[in-house]
Amino acid sequence: MAEPAVWEPLSEDVRRTLELLLDGDGGDLQVYRAQIPYARMTAGCTCGCPSVDLRVTQDVPAAPVAPGGSPVVASRDIATPQGAYVGEAMLFVWGGLIASLEVCHWEDLGPLVPPLWRRLGPDRP
Repeated sequence: MAEPAVWEPLSEDVRRTLELLLDGDGGDLQVYRAQIPYARMTAGCTCGCPSVDLRVTQDVPAAPVAPGGSPVVASRDIATPQGAYVGEAMLFVWGGLIASLEVCHWEDLGPLVPPLWRRLGPDRP
C-alpha cells in the first residue's frame, strides 16, 4: 500500500517557477497566479525530476473551464546553463485550479540541478 502524500508549502524554486510560467495578462493567468499563495506541493514523480503535484488548500476562485480545453495552461522551455534546449516545464490544471507542475527533459540527463526557475526560457507566443 502506498504511503499517503505529504503536502508541504511550496519551495521557493516551485513558487518562482509558477510565477514565471504564469507571468503575463493572457487568458486566466491572473486567476491561476492568485492561487499560488494557497497551494501546497508533494512529490509528483520518483525519477528525480522536479515535477510536483499541487493542491490549492483554500477556497479561492477557480478559472472558468472550457469543455475540451487543454489541461496545460502554461509552458516554457528548459535550457542548460549554456542555453541549450533540454526540455519543458508545463503547468496542468484540474477544475480551474493549479494541479501539477510537470518537468520533462528529452534526453536522460539525470536530475535537473535546481533552481528550475533560472533555467526557463522566454514565454512562448
